[in-house]
Amino acid sequence: MTAKKMSGKVVYKTNPAGQTWVIGIELPEVADFIPGQFVSLKVNEEGRRRSYSIASLPGSNSLELVVDVTPMGEGSKYVLNLKVGDAVEVLGYLGKFVISEDGLTPEKQLVFIGTGTGVVPLKPMLEDLLIHKGFLGQTYLIWGMRHEEDLFWVAELDKLQREYDNFHLEITLSQPGEKWPGIAGHVGDVVSGLSLMGVETRAFLCGNPEMIDEMKAMLINKGVPEEQILHERFA
Repeated sequence: MTAKKMSGKVVYKTNPAGQTWVIGIELPEVADFIPGQFVSLKVNEEGRRRSYSIASLPGSNSLELVVDVTPMGEGSKYVLNLKVGDAVEVLGYLGKFVISEDGLTPEKQLVFIGTGTGVVPLKPMLEDLLIHKGFLGQTYLIWGMRHEEDLFWVAELDKLQREYDNFHLEITLSQPGEKWPGIAGHVGDVVSGLSLMGVETRAFLCGNPEMIDEMKAMLINKGVPEEQILHERFA
């Protein structure tokens, strides 16, 4: 499918945690994309663009984006300055970080690993898989953050875990507070303890390049074929 430019309008903007902002964009047509894909926003008059993963599911005339503005680059400043009612130029839909349904049977084991806002494309991928497609195989989401106050979507992911017995959520913090009741450490600490199924395992990695390289090597060492590890790097 060829990407195209669309004129959208900001319909909501919220700050759920830390430096993370959620932007809702209304489109003139139904959003026809595959969960895991991203869009590119025009962020200045010269036409420079920044890419953001789509946090919502397809099928409506709107998109939701989740943006970490910590870098405070041109894209971050553009997002911070957006107001409800503002027009935005959207180029979509882009990327091949999607789940192929070829041979996706209940015997398959799926492992999703994200750090920071690398969880953003993973959530709609999981929701589509579990809710819409009824996938019954064992499915894991391992999400790493630094601090508890940076977390978002915890209630939504907990709800998904309660409703689907085959979905397992592990959140780990590298710099937790004293009262953090969960796992302290990095995503690799959780992955190292997983019982993987080798050739029956597919993995989806999204986050900083160092994490992806480390997790890819670890998964291969645990018997997961390299061609069954898909990744999206967030600079």
